[in-house]
Amino acid sequence: MTKVKKTKCLKALLAVLMCALFIAGCSKKNAVQEVDADTVETEALEESTKEDEKTDTETEPDENDGELLSNGDFHDGMKSWDLYLTNGGDATFDVKDGQGIVTVEKSGELSYSVQAYCDGFSLKKGGVYELSFEMSSTKPLNMEARIQLNGGDYRSYVTARFNLSEEAQTLKRKFTMKEANDPAPRLCFNIGKPSGSKEMEDYRIALDNVSLRLIDGSKIEDEQKGDSAMNINLNQVGFLPKSRKTAVCRTANPGETYEIVDISNGNTVYSGKFSEAISAVASDETVCVADFSDFVTQGKYTLVKGEDKSYEFVIDEKVYDELLNKSFVFLYSQRCGVKVESEYAGMVAHPECHTGEAIIYGTETKKDVSGGWHDAGDYGRYVVPGAVTVNDLFLTYEDSRELWDGAAGDNTGIPESGNGVPDILDEARFELEWMLKMQDEKTGGVYHKVTCKQFPGFVMPQAEKEQLYLSPVSNTATGDFAAVMAKASILYKDYDSDFAKHCLKVAKDAWKYLEAIPSGAGFKNPDEIVTGEYPDGSDLDERYWASLELFKATGEEKYKAYFEESIAKGIKHGYGWELVSSYGNMAYLTLSEEDKKEELKNIVTEAIIKEADSIVSEVLKDGYMCNLGADKYEWGSNMNVCNRARMLLDAYRLSGEEKYYNGAYDQLSYLLGQNSISYSFVTGFGSLRPKNTHHRPSIATGYTVPGMVVGGPNSNLQDPYAEAALKGNPPAKCYVDNDQSYSTNEVTIYWNSPFTYLLSFIMNKK
Repeated sequence: MTKVKKTKCLKALLAVLMCALFIAGCSKKNAVQEVDADTVETEALEESTKEDEKTDTETEPDENDGELLSNGDFHDGMKSWDLYLTNGGDATFDVKDGQGIVTVEKSGELSYSVQAYCDGFSLKKGGVYELSFEMSSTKPLNMEARIQLNGGDYRSYVTARFNLSEEAQTLKRKFTMKEANDPAPRLCFNIGKPSGSKEMEDYRIALDNVSLRLIDGSKIEDEQKGDSAMNINLNQVGFLPKSRKTAVCRTANPGETYEIVDISNGNTVYSGKFSEAISAVASDETVCVADFSDFVTQGKYTLVKGEDKSYEFVIDEKVYDELLNKSFVFLYSQRCGVKVESEYAGMVAHPECHTGEAIIYGTETKKDVSGGWHDAGDYGRYVVPGAVTVNDLFLTYEDSRELWDGAAGDNTGIPESGNGVPDILDEARFELEWMLKMQDEKTGGVYHKVTCKQFPGFVMPQAEKEQLYLSPVSNTATGDFAAVMAKASILYKDYDSDFAKHCLKVAKDAWKYLEAIPSGAGFKNPDEIVTGEYPDGSDLDERYWASLELFKATGEEKYKAYFEESIAKGIKHGYGWELVSSYGNMAYLTLSEEDKKEELKNIVTEAIIKEADSIVSEVLKDGYMCNLGADKYEWGSNMNVCNRARMLLDAYRLSGEEKYYNGAYDQLSYLLGQNSISYSFVTGFGSLRPKNTHHRPSIATGYTVPGMVVGGPNSNLQDPYAEAALKGNPPAKCYVDNDQSYSTNEVTIYWNSPFTYLLSFIMNKK
């Protein structure tokens, strides 16, 4: 979604957060003294770097080698450069008289509390490089220069410490790149408080003529190949026996024959012919489709055309059972404020976390807001996406009740299993209990989020110990809160009547808050807080949805009147954290006939069918049958794939036309491998699946949690790694399985919840 889940600039700061250490000095353009790192104080480096020091000094520069940094002399202002501040650091970074000048007011508590950094270059394994720069400081300073991985554990490729003074020095370090090629490392200068010293104030660093050159490329290894895409792509998890079954081939000719081969014995069990050629514009390909929906025999197979073959797939009645379980139980592993048990969460189990009270921003008041789910790869908790996730669970339960009622639905593998309440309602209630704490009891308004001021490092949740802050109340959080609490008052009535009554009371209180203030935009981060923003241009859709849910819960005409007045202004569509109109649309159509106006019912129904027809046309035009069109591969594109599939299922429920259901099933196949890069976008499932997600518990433990839906292709290339690795790719191929790529490979609770809905609906229909 270009409506970036967390605004682009904020998520960019996420990549910086642990961007380890580099102390830099300030450069005066007078009496430049050349100093090599080997002749000044240096940090004790790992053995591989020590070996580099012995050999690199013997390497003579190659005058034919090019410069890797595009703006090391600041001729183009601040291009490629930026400043990161944390833990009390306070500074500005400007270009003056052709130099980069960092004016430090406070050094902060860490060496990287003030950090100047540069992006936009690459390193190749086996290459010998020389880093050099001119630097000076108005106060004596021991600084660290470092080139490192720009994500994950931020490990260093080369690290050196230098003593700076008022006299400008030319500082150098040679090193050999011993790790795999990195298309987007980061050069950092940490100029905050030196280790072991006191905090400092009021000094200035001057930096100039920063250079990174390849001085010996003779031992560079061939570009490392990633997992190559298959020529035949299909749903790698498999198919239900009576379901739609397709595969897409980029090397087939129209009418060419393919075979399905039984893995157990090598026998051909089915043959068919490919379709006419279809242009897959978003992938810049021409493909043909194999449709073998009439093949229903259960077993394990591969689809073959000549020398090309697909990944293995299964046809089975229970093919999605484990996938559904893991996609749902992922939410348990995201629980905050409580001990997450290894029995249910495996290697990402952790003790209680984030249990301290949060400061209400702009005050000295503290409030207990413990609980809820960690939102994504970070540990923030946000009402807007949390409410949407809860409602997705509610709709999953309502629309696929056969899967979630009874013994099976109370045995998913969470602590509440076996308590007589469907687990999906138990898990949703865990988030609801937290959301109740997020309401301001005096006004009824709901605080937008609780986070620290900045994103944490790549640590387990219990290791994030910075002060928590409650960001201000927002209209959008309050509207979403009112909607899900009203709905909860209905769903929990038979399980806990007191809880249900309380949910209705707070929903009404939230609506009173909204009634008292004008409609407007959503939320904007306070200046000091740089965690996820979840901004929104309008709160009208949140009010629209909340009014209808409150009518369903209370029967009070004022809520329905507001909703019906809103319909008259036009029908909008959207499932997701920003656009929630479709929740309201379908809620209206599920009213009893006496509570609906025939004219308005027809207007809403026709609008949903029209939108679904538009989505079907996109599916039919796309060679891989994705519903995004040619240019809508945005941040969180896989969420959009799921949510547009849900709009198709809405149309299917209203009309009964199979074209809508088939189009929705095609999206499941796309997500599980029927795409131009051959990836199943769900961790732990499929032959080629994400293993290096931008998810802190997975990174910290080295264990990729199964069942997580990653963001997917994003042609806007909104992180440094994606920009370096994917530049020039067609939109549908702008994905990389790397934990540095938060704009394509992060995970979130509200990307999993619509996937759980889609999968449940398909399984429930069979």
